[in-house]
Amino acid sequence: MNIKLGVLGEKKSVQRVQEIGKQFPAIDILPFILSEPYNINIQTETTILCDALLYTDYCFYLEALKQKRKQIMFYIDCDEYSILSSILRIGKFSKTKCLSIDYSENIKQIDFTNDLAVTEYTLISNSFSKEDHLNVQKIIDFHKELFFQKKIDLILTSRKDVYNKLFQEGLPIHCIQMADKCIFQALERVVQTLEAKSDSTNLVITGILFLKESIPIHLHHQIHTEVKKYLSDFCKKYDAILLPNKDNHYFIIGTSKLIQAVKGSYRDFPLLNDVEKLAGCPIDLGFGLGLNPLSSQKNAYLALEACQRERFSLSYLVNECQEKIGPIGKHKNIDTNKLLYSLVHQARLNNELSYLFIQFIVERNNEPFSSNDIAAFYRVSKRSAERTVKKLLSGDVIKISGKESPYSKGRPRKLFVLHDQKI
Repeated sequence: MNIKLGVLGEKKSVQRVQEIGKQFPAIDILPFILSEPYNINIQTETTILCDALLYTDYCFYLEALKQKRKQIMFYIDCDEYSILSSILRIGKFSKTKCLSIDYSENIKQIDFTNDLAVTEYTLISNSFSKEDHLNVQKIIDFHKELFFQKKIDLILTSRKDVYNKLFQEGLPIHCIQMADKCIFQALERVVQTLEAKSDSTNLVITGILFLKESIPIHLHHQIHTEVKKYLSDFCKKYDAILLPNKDNHYFIIGTSKLIQAVKGSYRDFPLLNDVEKLAGCPIDLGFGLGLNPLSSQKNAYLALEACQRERFSLSYLVNECQEKIGPIGKHKNIDTNKLLYSLVHQARLNNELSYLFIQFIVERNNEPFSSNDIAAFYRVSKRSAERTVKKLLSGDVIKISGKESPYSKGRPRKLFVLHDQKI
């Protein structure tokens, strides 16, 4: 999966995340430079295309929480290594080697007294709870009191708001610099979280393959052995299960990987053609989507029933709302020139979006689609996809054809098709 990740923070921090992000091929980083936490509402208006947001500073993240962004939000947290390396980095500016430090209490109580690198330092630390939004002034007072009592001559903080305040007052303050491994761990957390969310729908697909003609007795064993081997290899490739055949039937059960394989075969379905050649007769191949094996099997039988209306090989897909899609693997002619004219002059789409939509329709073989399908294809946010759909509807390029279950909490999604099916 490709993740559009908005990274928000100061320029140097964002650039570091971009550099380390090159190690994550699944992540496309969109940089957003922020000067201070309080302008975050203005800056993040352009982040709607992102799947998730990563803040390089906890204060930026804290301020963003107030905006109730729809995206999943993360922040880069410091650790013991970040603090130790920062102490050594700024220690050269201290005459007395006396520093005050603040850090969140989720980091275990730090004791560097036995670390040879900092045995000459006097470190006075203060941990705080991130859940306590009223603790900023307490941290500021903690550092100021120590400084004016001349117990320290340098301040090291983990919070940008504390840094801004004390820097304005002319105190010798520095920020803890995030270690590369903290950035790496934050990016890992982004990928793991979004992949888990993507896989959490628990959608099931059941396929029923049926040989339309009885096989001669002398060829029965050979043909079924070859068909079974082919289907077994197919199932291994897409993490699916092949159940024993009965009365010329084969059952295939899978999840997301198999679903993507079927949806990617609207124009050309090698499985259908290959099994037909092996069997030496036409076949029916019905697929059903559902929230559980029982409902997906029920819809698979509906798809199989649609296949049996013709003598030649056919394949259909029936979704959770029992919308029939297909025939799968049968190429549909689409007048792309006529469609392009409609997109530009009726829907008022720009050239780039028009060509993308044509590619989308051609690859789906002009089958019904939802705004979520457009979002996934364009790799944009659902809101952006819905704006495109709205233009297409107002331009009379598409029309509503039905609904499908979202396979999670929420209302059923509307399905659309081209208004002129002959386009």
